[in-house]
Amino acid sequence: MTRILSIPERIKLFKEVNRAHKDAYGWNLIYENIRKEGFIDIERNTRISKIDEQLGESDVESCYFYDDRGNNISLLRGLFSWEAYDFYHINPYKYNDTYTNKEDVITDELGKRIRVDINHPVRSNISWIDIQQRKTDSKIVISSNWLYPDDCYSAVKPFAASIDKAIYEASKGNDRIIENLSEKYDKINNLYIDNFKEQLFNDYFNGKKLTRKCWYGGYVFVASKAWKIKTLEEFDKALKVEDEHFSKVLEEFISWIREGGVRLGERAEEVLRKEIRKIYVGYPCGIARKICESLVMEDRANLSDVYLWWGGEPNADLCYAFLTLYFEINPDEVGTPRFYERTSRNLRTIINVAEERYPLLSTYKDIEPRAWRAIFS
Repeated sequence: MTRILSIPERIKLFKEVNRAHKDAYGWNLIYENIRKEGFIDIERNTRISKIDEQLGESDVESCYFYDDRGNNISLLRGLFSWEAYDFYHINPYKYNDTYTNKEDVITDELGKRIRVDINHPVRSNISWIDIQQRKTDSKIVISSNWLYPDDCYSAVKPFAASIDKAIYEASKGNDRIIENLSEKYDKINNLYIDNFKEQLFNDYFNGKKLTRKCWYGGYVFVASKAWKIKTLEEFDKALKVEDEHFSKVLEEFISWIREGGVRLGERAEEVLRKEIRKIYVGYPCGIARKICESLVMEDRANLSDVYLWWGGEPNADLCYAFLTLYFEINPDEVGTPRFYERTSRNLRTIINVAEERYPLLSTYKDIEPRAWRAIFS
């Protein structure tokens, strides 16, 4: 029987996760207020902005959760009953020292770090932590941020550019033909997006099977199943299966273009195959391998319960989630010694990999003095 946590139970969970984090690092997580009004001090339940304000009972839900159609969720609604993102692990030892002075830092056994009473913003490394509860078995899923195609376009050539290149090849540079083929493609693509969107919101997010695809949202790169990967051997096994799956779906995509009246010709279709495969090799495959390699190295030093999730899940932005690092917790474990031990250990693994895999799983952000004081309180 599934048991979905109530709002007060979720807030208690966040406090317990924060305490496990503090056990591991000595300082607090903070939560990005979804109203974009600064951060939330999780332990003290206060809004961190120009002045610190206690969150009233009516504010808690609206500051922690996106209330999309009453579901407290806006992204991965096929998987989860609710989600909270993003919790920030801010590393006071990793910062941009361009605008820091000697008096802004102190030195301890771990090195130089930002001091508690800093009086100006400092750009520091943050790792994103997300917390969700799965619909099917009620497990709490604590993860890094979820990677979508747009997160990884800095590493590989964009999907849209592959279409443009194939159209240019088919046209042999003729502007009139380019315009004609582009209009035909845009027409079938926009119609497909509209139909996909309608079924996504009306059927899939309400528990029914999703039968339509969103090619522009990344469906051609979507894994055939959700893989739970721990080792490079498991990754290679998944990669072999997914390479065959990708080849089949790529042909389905090209057939869809052809049947929609966009006649590229054999040569241009071959260009399209090669360009899209280049993207696939870089992302998700190349990036997934790098993250998996980092996880394996972390586990050699300190074995964790963290796994690489590689799969396909459409979200409300019509993109497909592919990759994240995660571990699971039974709701009944929350607050127990086992919970603190596992959460502290696994958060450290996720954060170590996130910092190594900058900028995919971590970034740099200006942190205001009030937020620093909440972190160190």
